[in-house]
Amino acid sequence: MSSIQQMDELVKEYLLYRGFTGTIRILDSELKLDKDKAFRPDKIVEQFVNYITVFDLNGLKEYWSHFDHLIFEKLDHNFASAVKKIEHSLLRMYLVNAIINSKQDKVLEFFEKMGPELQNQQEWKDWFALPFVKNPEENPIYMVYFTRQWQDTLLVSLHNLLAMSFQCLPQPRLTAYNEEASRISKLQAENDHLKMALSRVNGEEGQETNTFNPISVENLPPGLDMVDEFYLIPGETSPADTQSRSFRSFIRGFGGSGASAINTSPLSGRRGSNSPMNR
Repeated sequence: MSSIQQMDELVKEYLLYRGFTGTIRILDSELKLDKDKAFRPDKIVEQFVNYITVFDLNGLKEYWSHFDHLIFEKLDHNFASAVKKIEHSLLRMYLVNAIINSKQDKVLEFFEKMGPELQNQQEWKDWFALPFVKNPEENPIYMVYFTRQWQDTLLVSLHNLLAMSFQCLPQPRLTAYNEEASRISKLQAENDHLKMALSRVNGEEGQETNTFNPISVENLPPGLDMVDEFYLIPGETSPADTQSRSFRSFIRGFGGSGASAINTSPLSGRRGSNSPMNR
């Protein structure tokens, strides 16, 4: 469903909420006659093809005039030649379809109605001889117009022209609101995805931290406190480190018996029966 169709449904929902049932009926009837097809290029192309296949020349002309006045005339003048070329190609597609289906009367009717408008245009000079040419699909002048490739290319070009033209139209605030809501939803989904990824990364880092712990309380020998764990790490010591360690040893040994308590290592001090730490 296109954004325009979504807006139509929202408007009808609001009208129903307000109790404007008569307005809803009028809106539904007008939507059934909507020439713009909710600004869907594919549906508009289908309508052009339908006018051609049922040989409705007046319908084809009126439908083109509708979009020409509504949109194409408002495009930059650089697109004027492309718009005119597609218009002429649709008319030629109408003629080709009439010839393929042996509708000679439709071919003659075409030139009767369109002759005054096209006779002074150089690109149509050879086409006025079309009703009198046998097997025009084999004639070098008309051959390419009978190919499926040319017809498909024309319809794709028409679709692209319509899509580009609709993008140039100023959008009402209601459709802008819908686009903004869609954008916010996408950002929210992206944010949730990033949160999950971040949570997964943090969980993996936590597992690595738990598994890599070479010196923990559980790995220490019995009777060894956390205070003394740095004595297990060998390394170079500076004079300042030596003085600091001697001071800590003095503090830990303070209260022991005599000079032997001052010179005792914190580790060996625990093994002595006279150490105040084991009393």
